[in-house]
This record gives sequence, C-alpha cells and structure tokens, in this order.
Amino acid sequence: MTEPISQEAQRALSFGAAAEAYDRYRPSYPPELAADVVAMAPGRRFVEIGAGTGKATAVFAAHDLDLTCVEPDPEMAAVLSRRFTGDDRVNVVVSSFEQFRPPAPYDALICAQAWHWMDKQTRWNNAAAAVRPGGVVGLFWNDEGHEDQVLTERIEAVYERYGVNNGPILTGPARRAERRAEIVWPERQLAEATGFEGFDVRIYDWIRRETVQDMIARYNTVSALLILPADVREAVSRDLLSVVTDQIGDEIELITVTGLFTCRRV
Repeated sequence: MTEPISQEAQRALSFGAAAEAYDRYRPSYPPELAADVVAMAPGRRFVEIGAGTGKATAVFAAHDLDLTCVEPDPEMAAVLSRRFTGDDRVNVVVSSFEQFRPPAPYDALICAQAWHWMDKQTRWNNAAAAVRPGGVVGLFWNDEGHEDQVLTERIEAVYERYGVNNGPILTGPARRAERRAEIVWPERQLAEATGFEGFDVRIYDWIRRETVQDMIARYNTVSALLILPADVREAVSRDLLSVVTDQIGDEIELITVTGLFTCRRV
C-alpha cells in the first residue's frame, strides 16, 4: 500500500504547475549578493541546487561563470532552459539534489529559496561531496513585507480564514530584527556537522514597488497556496485583493530582506 504523501512533500513538489507565473512574478536577488559570493569562491565552476526557473541563475550568470543548474521539476527546468538557450556556460540538469552525482567537485554551491526543501538527513553530506576543499556554499532567501501593520493583520486574517499556513509577514523594524535572528538556522544546524567552517551571515535590505494585482499573483506561486484546491485558492486571492486594495489602493511598496548564509568546505 502506497503511503500518503506528506504536506511538506506536496509543497516541495507543487511549483511546476505554476512555473511560468513563478518566473514572471517572483522577485530576483540583489546583484551585490552574487558579487560577494563570486568574490569568495576560489574558481568559476558553480553548481546551483533547486535552480527553479533561473531567477538567481541570471544574477550569477552575469559574472561569466560555468553554472550547472540542478532542478528536480521538469516544468521549472523547461523555463530555466529556455531562459538560457544558446548560453553554453549554463548547463541544466533535471534531478533532485539527492540523486545528483557531481562529475567533479565545484568551486561553489549556491541555493536560492530552496535549501529547506532538501533532505535534512543528507543535504550537508551531499554539499560536502559537491564542493571542493576551500570551496564556498552560499544559501539565500528573500523575505518581504511593508510598514502597514493593519494591512498585515488583514492579510493574515484571510490566511487564517482559509487555514493557510504561509508564515508571518515582515512588518516593521521588530520583524526585520527577528528575521535577522532566524536566518542563521543553517549555522545552528552545522554546529554539530563536520566538513565546513567560516560561517557568515550577510543581510541585504532593498525596496521595490509592484501592483497589488502582481502581488496577489505572486502569492499564488507559494507552496502554501499551490497545494490548495483551485476554488479555494481563487477565493483566497479574491479576498486578498479586496482587503489589500481597500487598505492601500492599487500599488504597494515592499521592504525586502535577503539573507545570505555562507560557509567554506574544509
């Protein structure tokens, strides 16, 4: 008898159905983040784990690297491959991290917004196998919000109404300080691991604007919403659009915090 798939596994496998929307609406990453990681690496051969549609890949590809992009979802990988058609320095491999076998150790491993989906029991051993001594691991995430606490409460009320667990929204200095504390979770995990040293956390703060329509479309690319039945997801989107436009109008300024965690292979 086949065991039922866990909600975590459902969320991890949910992105392919929204690959085009993911590529259109998800934000990129700060160019200075890529420059910092490239400066740390001892060479130009990089592997990107969970590369998705290439939002981070594009920022790193600007540095003329040899990039191997590992992405388990064929639909996400198809968008990624189209993005870099004709660029022979970007190689797309459709595989999970757990099944990927590096042909030779890389100078750096990067992972944007996806490390928490990797198998917790094997991910650091797999990272050690993929990176040569002296090489760098760079893991990074975007977190965003705004300064309107009332809007945050109204959005979270919609999520609660439909039983959506999408995590807290970044609002104000207190939440940003909390995020700075949270971003070091890989370091806490690695305190008991071997094979890595030189742990460091860097924070990049930036601001961007988008229409409320685009914000709601982007919300529909997160796993917590993707796993909902279509009619429920539509209802959530409708209610979110109503409360956000009622509170702020048609456009929003978003405060984004990007956390970069790095360490070096011993």
